[in-house]
Amino acid sequence: MKTRLGFTICLVLILLAGGAVAVPSITDHDPASDPTSAVGVNQDFSVSINETSNVTWYLNDIQFETDENTTAATYSNNTAPAGTYEVKAVAENGNGSDEYTWTWTVESESLTIDDFNPDDTTPDSTAGDTMNFDITFSQPATIRWLINGIERDTATASSDSYSNSSAPAGTYNVTAIATNRSNSIQQTWDWTVAEAENENVTITDFNPTDTTPSSTAGSEVEFNITLNQEATIRWLIDNVEIDTDTGSSSSYSNNTAPAGTYNVTVIATNGSNSDQQTWDWTVAEAENESLEITEFSPESNPSSAVDTYQNFTIETNQNAEIKWYIDGELEQTNSSVSIAAFNVSGEDRGSYNVTAVASNTNGNDQHKWTWTVASKTYLSGDRIWDANANQSLDYTWNYLSYSGFYYDLDTGDGSESMTVHLESDSDRSIDEGDLEYETTPITTEFEYDNWGDYQVIGFMAEKYFAGYLDTTEFADENSIMSDGILSKVLIDENDKKSVYAGSSLTLEDGYVLNLVEVDTDGDNVYVTLSKDGSQIDETIVKDNGTYVYETELGDTGDDIPVIAVHFGNIFQGNEASAVFVDAIFQISDDYITIDSGDSYGVMELKTVSDEKITMENDDSISLNKGKTVSIMGKLKFIIADDSTLRFAPFVDMSEAGTYELRGTVSEGEAFEWTPLNFEGFYYNIDEGIGTENLEITELSDRTIDDGDLVYTSTPENVSFEYDDWGDFDVIGFMAGKYFAGYPENDFTDSVSLVSQGQLSKVLLDESDKTSLVSGTSFTMEEGYALNIVEVDVNGDTVYVSLTKDGEEVDDDIVSSGSTYVYKMDVGDVDDVPIIAIHFQDVFQGQESSAVFVDGIFQISDEYVSVESGETFEEMEVTSISEDGITMKNEDSISLTKGKEIPVMGNVTFKVADSSEVRFYPFVEVKTTSSDSLEIQMEDVVAQGTAMKISVTSRGMAVSNATLKIDSKSIGSTSAEGIVQYTPDKIGNFTITAEKDGYVSGTAKFEVISSQDESRKMTIDTTPDEIYAGTNVKFVVLKAIGGEVIEGAQITLDGNPIGNTSKDGNITYTLTGVGMHKITASKSGLIDAELNFEVKELAAKFTFTNMQILPLEVKAGDEATISVDVANTGTAPGNYTVELKVNGTTVSSQAVTLNNGNSTKVEFTHVEEEPGTYNISVQDLKGSYVVVKKSSAIWYVLGGIILLAAAGVGYLFTAGGMTVEMAKAKINDFIGSIR
Repeated sequence: MKTRLGFTICLVLILLAGGAVAVPSITDHDPASDPTSAVGVNQDFSVSINETSNVTWYLNDIQFETDENTTAATYSNNTAPAGTYEVKAVAENGNGSDEYTWTWTVESESLTIDDFNPDDTTPDSTAGDTMNFDITFSQPATIRWLINGIERDTATASSDSYSNSSAPAGTYNVTAIATNRSNSIQQTWDWTVAEAENENVTITDFNPTDTTPSSTAGSEVEFNITLNQEATIRWLIDNVEIDTDTGSSSSYSNNTAPAGTYNVTVIATNGSNSDQQTWDWTVAEAENESLEITEFSPESNPSSAVDTYQNFTIETNQNAEIKWYIDGELEQTNSSVSIAAFNVSGEDRGSYNVTAVASNTNGNDQHKWTWTVASKTYLSGDRIWDANANQSLDYTWNYLSYSGFYYDLDTGDGSESMTVHLESDSDRSIDEGDLEYETTPITTEFEYDNWGDYQVIGFMAEKYFAGYLDTTEFADENSIMSDGILSKVLIDENDKKSVYAGSSLTLEDGYVLNLVEVDTDGDNVYVTLSKDGSQIDETIVKDNGTYVYETELGDTGDDIPVIAVHFGNIFQGNEASAVFVDAIFQISDDYITIDSGDSYGVMELKTVSDEKITMENDDSISLNKGKTVSIMGKLKFIIADDSTLRFAPFVDMSEAGTYELRGTVSEGEAFEWTPLNFEGFYYNIDEGIGTENLEITELSDRTIDDGDLVYTSTPENVSFEYDDWGDFDVIGFMAGKYFAGYPENDFTDSVSLVSQGQLSKVLLDESDKTSLVSGTSFTMEEGYALNIVEVDVNGDTVYVSLTKDGEEVDDDIVSSGSTYVYKMDVGDVDDVPIIAIHFQDVFQGQESSAVFVDGIFQISDEYVSVESGETFEEMEVTSISEDGITMKNEDSISLTKGKEIPVMGNVTFKVADSSEVRFYPFVEVKTTSSDSLEIQMEDVVAQGTAMKISVTSRGMAVSNATLKIDSKSIGSTSAEGIVQYTPDKIGNFTITAEKDGYVSGTAKFEVISSQDESRKMTIDTTPDEIYAGTNVKFVVLKAIGGEVIEGAQITLDGNPIGNTSKDGNITYTLTGVGMHKITASKSGLIDAELNFEVKELAAKFTFTNMQILPLEVKAGDEATISVDVANTGTAPGNYTVELKVNGTTVSSQAVTLNNGNSTKVEFTHVEEEPGTYNISVQDLKGSYVVVKKSSAIWYVLGGIILLAAAGVGYLFTAGGMTVEMAKAKINDFIGSIR
């Protein structure tokens, strides 16, 4: 009893003690958004507060004034110079405080008049003549045109015109007033209008010229006239006015007059005079002619895509009622017409009968079409064209659907499109002219914003420079494209870097910008520019200035800027001087010419202008199965090795680098990506197999709600590249090719990984024939290498050893024609073959032995675990089985503009930095040295001396690889992977090795004269990557032979640092971050120099794995937010990690980490109000939900209050309740509510 009464009194004490303390809140503010104003213009800021407070105003955190004891406060400023300011109002009283901050931009440029016309401010004209007034201002403004102080017209622009032809004789004041935030300005003309000479209005021409025309009832007759001046025109039939017009010409048509004779009169009046023309028109009875549909379109049965419109039209020989039917259902009626159109959108795929029925008193006629509504990708949208996919025979690839074509996501502008015209689904020949290509230039911004814009164009799936614009800061407007020239954009960056005086900035195409000296005041720097070692330019560049080098490209006659370098700051110190480069732009001077008639691959250039380039195939293209066809440049077609025609464009990625493979662009709508329209997804074109699907089922503006992004993937059975092995199970997973299991085959029993929730990446699947000699190794992925130890004397078997990271894990004897297999346990699955290599032949010769390999398969020994409930970035696994994997987004995804949003694994959404919602999924593919051809040769050779060049891949010799020096072939490799070559020219050269199916390899070498063979020096550095504070060893060697050079004088950035030792080296500690130049000199030898970069030791913090627990809490309960923080930089560092809730920082923690270390940072947060709260830590985002406290307590409060009066006295007297006991009961009660 005491317990219940004690509980009652606790509640009463809560009710009696309740009472909230109000905190001041800024309820309104003006301006509503961040303002911009001009210098000298008064800018007002005001706030309203919910209760009396002191309001303090700050400008850039400096206190300016305070309004005391007020609920509304205002601050004004008209003295701020040009710049950006933070204006803050802080409302504060004894209960707390609130604040609001504006970012205020003050602009300095005044509005001025750039040009006006007439330039004579006292123009004159004649009444009736048109007078034009034009004006251009320095910036956009609101423009008002006034005549004698009365406003006649307004516009908002940087230029405008006003015309007047109706002013009577007299004198007028014409004023144009322009106003914007900067200021107001005006231009005035005194315009005199003279009386016009009186000229009578005259009909100068009329039709029909026969004044007694005749026609048949129902047929149309047109009457028209032409005047010598504008007039009011009236048309009459039998003296009844039936139409009026104003102008210098007019016409009247009639097809409804019944049989009879009519007087048709037209009267033109202007002022006090007039003129007229009369016809006597006879209409005869019409003969009864049968109704007939004379024209119809389309002429054949049409096809169109879902949600696109199809237009049908018919034309009849006389007026009729025309009804339109779809599958017998009436859709539209056109009454009393001879031409009718029906425009309809197909909402669902299928075949429909469309019928047009025309009828009148003379009969009826009809026309029928069979209309096919195909998928959205019927005409365009997929990368793969598949004869079984019901796609149009006239198919287009454009920048939205094909990732090889140039596309600017932020602006939504793309450049290239290509259309193929096929005769049938089995047409394996693209006839001459049936492959059409078109590209147009687009405007893009320099990475360094202050430089403005330039034009680029996608050409043959590569990005080219097309010209400078009038908005380019350092160049005049010039379209090199219109002159038939395109140049590669080599550099466009705004990364800040320091370059020390005496050192050089290495650019592309052999250019080097040498920083010779900084002047004593530190305001200017003297620079020289060299190309391939020869100086070609010199100048002095000011602090915050741009160095520009111009040269003539082609026969344009104009010097075009090919290099621009912006110097942000120039520094002159006591011991060292440097410049800070913050922008570089360079285009290649090795341009390409484009002229009509030129051929690129199988394409011929048809038109070139400043607006577009078009090409067509000048010969037929065979789509033979299993082949790769070069189209133009790096653009190729891959054709399925299948009886069904299936082909797709792709960009040759044989050059090592990083390539973006993107899906079709979604423009603010729900969308579905498959391997057909997302090149990043796994797809086997030979068998037409793709397993992955990613679909946005619903998109709400920029939000994909939880569960609305759905990913599915299903295992499929595919063939090994080495056919004799049969099949294996593959599954695409998060845009990667994964091994799911083996059916029983020659080298294994049936194995399933996916059924155990495991996947292993397919690393190698090849069937190219390659050779290895005894004593060499075949390098595979993940550190594995197969060593050919020895071939037996009979040449039937080979002893092999398998190593991982240098440690032997297996050895075996393999026979010719058999398969070497290495098995291991992968997760929960035993004895999984992870490596299989087929030995076609084993050869033992008198002097050498070799093996020939023609099948290689490898899967990763590091499996991926996929279990229900497991998350990958935004996606959660909802189901996994032998039948496949399904994932959905567990939280909503915000498509924030300008962001890249990791979705799952390698798949990322890239969102346009635009107010329009536009995005696409992409993966990045890196072609690395492990995939490439490797060239082994001397770095320096003497002219006329034979040299051996060998080509390998993964340690194996590669035959039939084409070697090119500066794009000219010097031969193909032998079976041993070797080419012999004798250089005949002196200079620096690049050699390239190419072969289909391999990433191309390149190497640089120098050819010197035979006289310099013993005098050429080179400099090597250890380590290769140099950081500030590193002890660097420089070694000076003879270029040919590698003999070390003692006593060479070494200078760093022009300052001597010593001579090389007897070992040819010198050690020096480098502290200055930036570009440096080391030079070696010795009497009798040729100087050697090397430009290198010293990188800054800096911490770099990365954030991953944000977790919010729980995702739903009651109001007043804690949520825990944790995130993993790692220092992936090169030095220890500190970082303040901030927790933001709904965009406001609510907590922070300081983290100190050594480089290479990581830690977990954990926050706790409490919200009292129900709702959804958006959480962010750096770029990681999430949300959690706060729900109401349990409401059951409110149902008993009424009864408790009724009992309170009777219970209080008892509890504190007979009941023995004390204040301390009451407090304890209150705490227990509050805990139970929570």
